[in-house]
Amino acid sequence: MKVSRKKTRRHLVQKLYARIYTQLEEESFNEAFFDDRFDFDPDMDYMGEMLKLIPNHQDYILGVIEKYAPKFDLETMLKTNILAIAIAITEMLWLKEEIPAKVSINEAIDLGKYYGDDNSKNIVNGILNSFYKDIEKHIAWEFKFTDQKEFFCD
Repeated sequence: MKVSRKKTRRHLVQKLYARIYTQLEEESFNEAFFDDRFDFDPDMDYMGEMLKLIPNHQDYILGVIEKYAPKFDLETMLKTNILAIAIAITEMLWLKEEIPAKVSINEAIDLGKYYGDDNSKNIVNGILNSFYKDIEKHIAWEFKFTDQKEFFCD
């Protein structure tokens, strides 16, 4: 089977979403959601790295969202939008493999459209394009999320 990064990202969104609401056990998750069968080979190196990086940088990621979407409340924003944005920011700043920023942004928009509502495309696109315009600053800046909530962690 062929490795599919696009489908791996979708699988990543589902895992991160499950972590928000439950204690995630890898084996149980795969059995419950996929019967441990895939029509693609997940990129397990990418998945493993992202599952470590996103929780480790959650304060920064949530701070970016607050900065570029001040009218949105993180508690009421669709979690799938937050996760799509988190994946793109993590790919742009911390992932070892270099993925062009525009690819990360476009993939996040697709995730927003796939899992979100009619407004998701515009929300994800707006936040990530604003972030990308300032990306050089973000390499040096450190955002702090005020409510140290364990958002992406299990």
